[in-house]
Amino acid sequence: MVITLGDIVDWINNSEPDTPQVLWLYGQAGKGKSAIAHTIASWFKSLGALGSCFCFACDQQAECRHKKIFTTIACDLADHDPTFKRILAEVIAGDKALSTSRDVEQRWRSSFWVPFPKLQRLQLNGWSS
Repeated sequence: MVITLGDIVDWINNSEPDTPQVLWLYGQAGKGKSAIAHTIASWFKSLGALGSCFCFACDQQAECRHKKIFTTIACDLADHDPTFKRILAEVIAGDKALSTSRDVEQRWRSSFWVPFPKLQRLQLNGWSS
């Protein structure tokens, strides 16, 4: 299936509950996946609507970028939202081993699964960043 940049923008802006939460760009190396991702990220950054962008590249495996995905996205979101930043700081302060953990599930839960419901509860109660 071929999708256009417009299709991707439509997917991002679609708030219907049955809309897939992930759009996976795949294909052979050198076919433009990163260019597409960076173009979309640049557009949304210029609108102030980009939370984070993280891309993998097979030529950067030595940099172990895959190990930085959670910290990169969490820091980007924290920079974007002061309330999320405070909640994330509380989670990290409560678990010093988190920064050295190799447990992907633990890092996911601590970086996103725990802070997001707290952030949502604050916003539902009329308290926002």
